[in-house]
Amino acid sequence: MFRLAPIPALMRPALILAATGLALLVPLAGLHADPDDRGYSRDYDDDTEREFDLLEQPGFRIIPLQDAVRRATDRFRGRLIAARLRPPYPEEEERGVELVHELRLLTPRRDVLLIRLDARTGDFLEVRGAGLAEARRKNGDDE
Repeated sequence: MFRLAPIPALMRPALILAATGLALLVPLAGLHADPDDRGYSRDYDDDTEREFDLLEQPGFRIIPLQDAVRRATDRFRGRLIAARLRPPYPEEEERGVELVHELRLLTPRRDVLLIRLDARTGDFLEVRGAGLAEARRKNGDDE
C-alpha cells in the first residue's frame, strides 16, 4: 500500500492557502465568458467588422456613451463598471435596431445590472440582473 509522508507543520498553512485559492479560482474561470441565457451562439457578435462599417457610414450617428450612461443612471441606481458597443440580438434587429450600447451597472447592493440601449435612439431594449427592483429609481429619487 502506498503512503504519503507526513506534511511538516510549517508547510500546512501554505498548502491550505494554496488549496483554498485554487478552489476559489476554479468557479471564476467561466466568468470571463459573457453569460447569455438566450442560447445564441457567440459568433453573432464575434464579428466586429459590421459595427465599424456602420460607424463609418455618412449620416450614421449614435448617442454618445455619456448620454447612454446618463439615461441608465437616471433610471437605475448604480455606477458604470463596463460599457461596449454590441450588435443587436436577432429579435432586436427585426425591430430595426442596428447597434446597441451594452452597459453594466454595479448597484449599491453590489448587484450587477445588464442594460441594453439602442445606440441610435437611446431607447431601453433590455434590463436584467439581480436587485433590479431595488435599483430602480422612483420619481424624484436623487440618491
